Amino acid sequence: MAIPAVIQGTVEVEGKVFELDSPKGAAWVEAIGSFRFEPSGDAKPCTVRREPSGYWYGCRKVAGKVRKKYIGKSSEVSTTKLEEIAEALEVPPVPRVNKVTEVAQEVAQDIQVAQRVTEVAQDRLTALELEVADLRKALENLLERLPGKSEPGDSEELPKVDNAVAEELQNKLSNLKADNKWLREKLAESQGTVDCLNWGTEALNKQLEVLRVENQRLQNDLGNSRAEVIELRSQLEAQKTSWDELREELEDAETIRGELRLELADREAELAAVRSELSDLKQKSVAASKDLPEAADLLNQLKTRRKKSSTSLADVELILEMIEES
Repeated sequence: MAIPAVIQGTVEVEGKVFELDSPKGAAWVEAIGSFRFEPSGDAKPCTVRREPSGYWYGCRKVAGKVRKKYIGKSSEVSTTKLEEIAEALEVPPVPRVNKVTEVAQEVAQDIQVAQRVTEVAQDRLTALELEVADLRKALENLLERLPGKSEPGDSEELPKVDNAVAEELQNKLSNLKADNKWLREKLAESQGTVDCLNWGTEALNKQLEVLRVENQRLQNDLGNSRAEVIELRSQLEAQKTSWDELREELEDAETIRGELRLELADREAELAAVRSELSDLKQKSVAASKDLPEAADLLNQLKTRRKKSSTSLADVELILEMIEES
């Protein structure tokens, strides 16, 4: 039996036409279990059916395999939604869980790289901070020794200050400060990257959990579908058994019918023989009746011989009546 069809949002059932996106269409969806949907675009038609779980799916057989797309409850079955499902069935399936795993691995690698960059920057920053501390300590020692020269009786000769060396130290200190600032900025950026990656990882984990729930629900639907297939197979086997029994009964009936035909042929042969025999008897009876004398002549002969015969006239008349009746 062909299932009903929805052509570009219009339903035609038993001569009645109405829109799918209408109260009558919603009541019709609640009352049926499946229908064929023909979209208005270039997408191919698909079958829309309700699973035992109560949710609707769009289905299409591609390369010998049935592809399914989740629609939702009966209230979500609309022309717009079915158009989207028909187009989605045209797109080849993508292993969603594997894709999420690849993205999670890439994020983990980015996190490791960011952490490595942060560690290197932190080590470099620590080394620069130690170098800056050493320079400051040397500068403080130098400054502490300079005022002592002005005190009376202090004959210690202070080291000569080379302007080139002082300028080089000042430049080096400035470069170290610039590097320190750059490293701090890079460290802040790396920390922001790590925070962003952590947020992305958390979002991916949530998405993965949603996919796991969806996968579990699909597994449950698959189990229900398998149970339904097993039940249908059982019904089919029972139907086949019933058909085999009917076929055996039909064969027995054909055998009995053949036997009856043979018996009927025998009876017809016997009847033909009886009819032939009866026809012969009739012909013999007619011939015998022609050879008999007339009743009046026979009666006259009997009357003339009445004195010689012991048979009465009544007996003779009875015999004549019997001959006439035969």
